[in-house]
Amino acid sequence: MLMTTALALALSGALQTTPVSQTALPASPPAVIAYNDVDSQTVTQPTPDTATPGAAAETPAQPAAPAVSSVEAIPDDVASAAQALQDEITSVMTPPAAEPTPTPAKPVTPSKPTTPSNQALYGTVLGTYTTSYSTKQTNRCTNIRLAATAVNGTVLSPGETFSFNTVVGQRTTARGYKEAHVFSGGQVTEGVGGGICQVSSTLFNAAMLADMQITARVNHGLPVSYVPAGRDATVSWGGPEFKFKNPYSYPVKITAGYDSAKGTITLSILGPKNAVAPKTKVSVTQKGESYVTRRYSNDKVTYTTSSTYKTAS
Repeated sequence: MLMTTALALALSGALQTTPVSQTALPASPPAVIAYNDVDSQTVTQPTPDTATPGAAAETPAQPAAPAVSSVEAIPDDVASAAQALQDEITSVMTPPAAEPTPTPAKPVTPSKPTTPSNQALYGTVLGTYTTSYSTKQTNRCTNIRLAATAVNGTVLSPGETFSFNTVVGQRTTARGYKEAHVFSGGQVTEGVGGGICQVSSTLFNAAMLADMQITARVNHGLPVSYVPAGRDATVSWGGPEFKFKNPYSYPVKITAGYDSAKGTITLSILGPKNAVAPKTKVSVTQKGESYVTRRYSNDKVTYTTSSTYKTAS
């Protein structure tokens, strides 16, 4: 409907600007002019006059009126403008073609984090040591497991000091520790947390082999069965402490593993993958009732401690 109306307006404007040639008709007698659409010829129909009495009704012959010329052709510029308008209306009225449904993009799988794994960060064993315990002493086994779990995964930055009592914390029944055999005053007695000294002693040996800087170590009052004399390290909350310092320019990690079926516990100190494990060895010599422990690094003594034990009463 919009296109037809616009086209009609365009043609109407064209007709108004194009004159139609016509010839004036005589004033009398009036004639009715009819247009023949077929051949554009003018047909004149007479208008009846008032009849004269006694006279035959006759219409006098009239000269043929000149033919009215047909509408002149629309100029080219007007026709072009009308056609352009029609094309524009057609383009507006024609609905746009349906756009193709876009293919959904494939989801992008996020890349895996590039953070190195612990194996890559700590791939060099600087020092490791394993001791055994009786699996029949269930309370003692529980205490060993709790202390080993607390120590496991501890990371020491360069120059940082490890404190056994700080890392493991106070041994209480509320934290799950049980009563087991402990040394006190040169005697064997029962105490909450009995057995954790095996964890500290095992770690002491791993630290010596890893060439850690031992800053605090105290031997038991009585010899123990799980390490040789001179290679133990007792601990007590508010009493003896075991500490060592990381002397390297890189961080180190402490790992603890225990086998409850076999009754073994292993403590290790790890360094970066590109670290070089130190060449260390430990020797113990007895002088009277004392035991002298020396640690050698590249054939040089880098640590010395002595231990004296009482005889169990």
